[in-house]
Amino acid sequence: MPRRSPPATSFNRNNPPIRGLSVPGDLRTIELVKRPWRNNKGLWFELAENRVLSTHLAELAPGGNSVRHRHTTEAIIYIVKGRGYSLCNYEGQPEERIDWEEGSLFSPPVWAWHQHFNTDPDETARYLAIQDTGLVRHMRFHQIERHPTQLKIGEGTDYVVDAVPAQRDEVLADPGD
Repeated sequence: MPRRSPPATSFNRNNPPIRGLSVPGDLRTIELVKRPWRNNKGLWFELAENRVLSTHLAELAPGGNSVRHRHTTEAIIYIVKGRGYSLCNYEGQPEERIDWEEGSLFSPPVWAWHQHFNTDPDETARYLAIQDTGLVRHMRFHQIERHPTQLKIGEGTDYVVDAVPAQRDEVLADPGD
C-alpha cells in the first residue's frame, strides 16, 4: 500500500469517498470538506467500483489558489463553477497560463508543476479532476509532490499551507490589467 501523509490518511478515515453509481447531489453545491494540505475544500468519489479512474471535486476560495504541485497521474480537469486560470510548467521551463471558466476542460501534463487560481473575488470556483490514480498506484508509480515554495504552517491535521503563487508577475497579471 502506498504511504500517505498523516493529514491525508486522517482525512480519508474521517471522510471516506462517496461510492455508488452516481454522486448524490449537484457538483456546484454539494458540501465539501476542508483539505488543508491542498489549500482548498474537496471530496473524493469512487464510482462504479472503478479501479483505474479516481475522481475528486475541489473548491477554491474567492480570490484564492491551490497549492502548487505535480503528480505522476494523468488528470483531466473540468470546471464546474467559476472562473480563473492555472499555471503549468515542467521544471526549468516557462509557465503556461490556461484561462478557464465554467464548462472548460483542460489537462495539466504528467509531472508538470501546476497551480489553480480563482480570479473571482466574491465567488468560489470548483473543478472536477479525473485521474488514473488507481492504475498508477497499482503499478507503484504514484507520486505527488508539493512545490518547495509551498510552506506548511502548523502541525497534525490542523495546519494551513501558505500556497505561494508562482513568482512571474507578468504571468500572474490579470488579463484585464
